[in-house]
Amino acid sequence: MNYKHYILSFVFVLCWSFVFSQSTKTDRETIEDIIEEIASSTDEELDYTTLFDDLNYFITNPLNLNTATKDQLEKLHILNDFQMNSLKAYIEKNGQLLSVYELQLVYGYSVDDIQKLFPFITVAVGEADNKFSLAKALKYGNHQLFIRTQVVTEEQTGYSEISDSLINAKPDSRYLGSNQKIYAKYKYNYKNFLAFGITAEKDAGEAFLKSSIHDSLKDEPFYDKLHNGFDFYSAHLQINDFGVVKNLCLGDYQVQFGQGLVIWSGLGYGKSPYVLTVKKQSPGIKKFSSTDENKFMRGVGTTLRYKNFDVSAFYSRKNVDANIAEIDSLDEEVVAVSALQITGLHATPSDIENKHAISESVMGGNITYNHQKFKVGMTAVNYLFGADLEKNVSPYNQFEFNSSQNSNFGFDYQFTLHDINFFGEAALSQNMGMAFINGAIMPIAPQVSIAIVHRNYQRDYQSYYGGAFGESSKISNEQGFYIGAEILPYRKWKISTYFDTYTFPWLKFGVDAPSYGYDYLVQVDYSLSRYVNMYFKVKQEIKPENGSSEVTSIDPLIDVDNFKLRYHISYDVSKNLSFKNRVEYAFYEKGAEKSNGYLIYQDINYRPNKIPMTLSFRYAIFDTESYDSKIYAYENDVLYAFSVPAHYSKGTRYYLTLKYSLTGRIDLWLRYARTTYDDKETLGSGLDEILGNHKSEVKAQIRIKF
Repeated sequence: MNYKHYILSFVFVLCWSFVFSQSTKTDRETIEDIIEEIASSTDEELDYTTLFDDLNYFITNPLNLNTATKDQLEKLHILNDFQMNSLKAYIEKNGQLLSVYELQLVYGYSVDDIQKLFPFITVAVGEADNKFSLAKALKYGNHQLFIRTQVVTEEQTGYSEISDSLINAKPDSRYLGSNQKIYAKYKYNYKNFLAFGITAEKDAGEAFLKSSIHDSLKDEPFYDKLHNGFDFYSAHLQINDFGVVKNLCLGDYQVQFGQGLVIWSGLGYGKSPYVLTVKKQSPGIKKFSSTDENKFMRGVGTTLRYKNFDVSAFYSRKNVDANIAEIDSLDEEVVAVSALQITGLHATPSDIENKHAISESVMGGNITYNHQKFKVGMTAVNYLFGADLEKNVSPYNQFEFNSSQNSNFGFDYQFTLHDINFFGEAALSQNMGMAFINGAIMPIAPQVSIAIVHRNYQRDYQSYYGGAFGESSKISNEQGFYIGAEILPYRKWKISTYFDTYTFPWLKFGVDAPSYGYDYLVQVDYSLSRYVNMYFKVKQEIKPENGSSEVTSIDPLIDVDNFKLRYHISYDVSKNLSFKNRVEYAFYEKGAEKSNGYLIYQDINYRPNKIPMTLSFRYAIFDTESYDSKIYAYENDVLYAFSVPAHYSKGTRYYLTLKYSLTGRIDLWLRYARTTYDDKETLGSGLDEILGNHKSEVKAQIRIKF
């Protein structure tokens, strides 16, 4: 260790500790930013548990940067490869970090980067404890039990009273169970060595007890398929760093290799204000602890490490939901399905008939060679369904997977050359369809870094479990080029921007011709002081959809313009009280159809000195001319629950979330949310319809640590 290193470290500790003490981004804010961006780009209700779990682990178990491996740094979801390599090079040259503030000396780390890292990291001098001890695991392991319930307080059509004659005539006209959603979770972990957990969930409308359903339905065929208890159960056991075993997963787990062309089960995210985090970190095989009832593996998976080689293998078998199209009349086995279901909802007789309709077997493996300067890997996967998938073939989907069995093979790489991190993957499906993705992340000046991604997914490439970077959710029929830049013009400023252009060489659903589109984002962050942070964001997407023509039978393509403009500010009034404000404008245009709208909200977060309580309140006003100009906003919720509602029409929304620590081992959450619409007399449709202009939800949760 040289004296220059000590002196510089001391100076930066003095200069920056006061700044960071007040302006550091909180742990949840970093997570919320990522989740909000994912939610705003899709109408699907996604499960963000895995992403939250990875980051939440480091809140209670901060990662020691001096001893952290690259695999552990990747789990932060914040650093790019250049920054991870830069940190390692700095420590090798100067010795271990003396303080987290010393990151200011590491090339490639901005003030904003360090603020994001603060909740999840620590610095300790010494060797890492990399030895697993069963005695220590039993003594020092962390146990947590969660129980949560939530309910919509207004009556919905699916839960209203109905006569025996009507329910017999229309069994699907009511939900089978109560309107309560119930969630239970037990989790145990010992450092990063051992993790075990059980998750159970009953969605609203699902029956918890067979005896509770309508008497006139108990003679129906579906009744025998019902069981008492939760509708969904999941369990996992993961062991890490045990001799040559890098990890071993039993029960439910996820598989994520390469850049996601071959297999990427679970949540993946791409375009966001974190413009440089476009490279997937490919964690391999890891536990599954969320409530997505379909996109996960159930069986066994392991990775063995020998010298520089990681060898992974996995096997999964479970039953999945599907729309039954044909049943063998002799043995009553399902021989064909028209679609695979991913909602996980089993609340009506039809849902029960489709529940676990067919089997799914998945097996595969990966071999990766790790070097200090590069990494290369090969991945193969084969999946087999218990019946043929026979979709209704249309011109747009004629190249999609439509069978009972498929295989994928891929080759991925990454290497560093002169501070430029290159990465990519090439993949092949059983029908010889191909997909390619290549990219690079590079610093081009001390204050400027850029990321570039090019992808080419052929129209006949088929990968059911893939999840690569792109505009579409499916990895096929897309070519695109993305460029993102992060610019630090002055100490308190950061500019994040990207531009992504893409073409769809073949037809798409709702787009009856080859098409082209693009989107861009510009976000300017400014730290006015150690108490006040704000950002201004512009985002626009333009891509075509089918229009309508009264002259010909062919629908012309019309550009659809989605434009969003946001101003957000957060500020601390004191160490106990903080505020957030947001104003967002949305504009939608499709030919002659135009609509716009706005959202304004005020957040108040309060933490009393003498009471172990946290209170979060929001009041929002929104006014949009249609659903097309909807605006998403992330909401503070109970731990491991997520709320990112779409605000549309005209009205107000408010919520209050209260956390109270009853003891050091027991935490309680209570949340109430209500949306009122000024221009509606009924809400929702079908079984979810509410006769009124407001919808309220109550949520309660308890966590016991032992």
